[in-house]
Amino acid sequence: IKEGLLEIRKQLKVGDPTEFDSFMSAVIDDKAFQRIKNYIEHARISSNIKILGGGEYDDSKGYFIDPTIVKTTNPMDPIMTEEIFGPVLAIYVYKDSDLNSTLKLVGDSTPYALTGAVFSTDK
Repeated sequence: IKEGLLEIRKQLKVGDPTEFDSFMSAVIDDKAFQRIKNYIEHARISSNIKILGGGEYDDSKGYFIDPTIVKTTNPMDPIMTEEIFGPVLAIYVYKDSDLNSTLKLVGDSTPYALTGAVFSTDK
């Protein structure tokens, strides 16, 4: 999954929303930019998180943030449990033996449970 996900991420164009090949454009304002940037910086300095792809941002002309994929070893890290509302995807790789507790995490670790998914090759 990781290699395919990273390959697709590389193909996503961040640019002018009037250009049809743009996947996404800038985030809405400076407040959103700073908030999302703080999550990325948290990922940079955390010993539990590795940035797999992206992690770049630029506010010199608009508030652009590259789609960013991070992997954490701590499913309770804020990057996993807080709603970011920006182009940051956090991944936690669970042990097969921990499937049931991981499913519980998906439903219970955030107040709104707006996003979350479990990928598996076995039902």
